[in-house]
Amino acid sequence: MKRSNPLDPNGNGDITVPEPVTGISHTTSSQHQNPCWVNIKWVANSASNTDGYFIYRGMGYYSSYALVGDVKTNEFMHSSADDPSVQPKIDFYYRISAYKIYPEGKLEGRRSEPYWVRIP
Repeated sequence: MKRSNPLDPNGNGDITVPEPVTGISHTTSSQHQNPCWVNIKWVANSASNTDGYFIYRGMGYYSSYALVGDVKTNEFMHSSADDPSVQPKIDFYYRISAYKIYPEGKLEGRRSEPYWVRIP
C-alpha cells in the first residue's frame, strides 16, 4: 500500500501522534447560578508532542459529538453566556483529544473516553 498522506505516522518517521488525554476532572457553577458553566481540566501532555486540544460534547455516551472548543491549555470553560445549550440538570458527555500542528495541518490524537458532567 502506498502511503502518501504527509501526516501519516506510519509513512513518515518525523510525525509524532499526540498522546491520549488523561486525568479529566471538572467543577460546575452552583445551583441557580446564571450564567451556568462547567470548567473541565486534564493532565497536560508534553509540549513536545502537543500544541493544543479539541473539546467535543455529546448528549449521550454513545451519541455523536460536536466540536465545542479548541484550546492551547489543559483547561476549558463551557458557559451558557457563550453557548445557550449549556443548561443545568442535563447530562453532557465531553471527549478531549490533543493535536500537534504540522505545516500540512493539525494531527489529532485519539479522543478520550466520554466524560460525564451534569450542572446542578
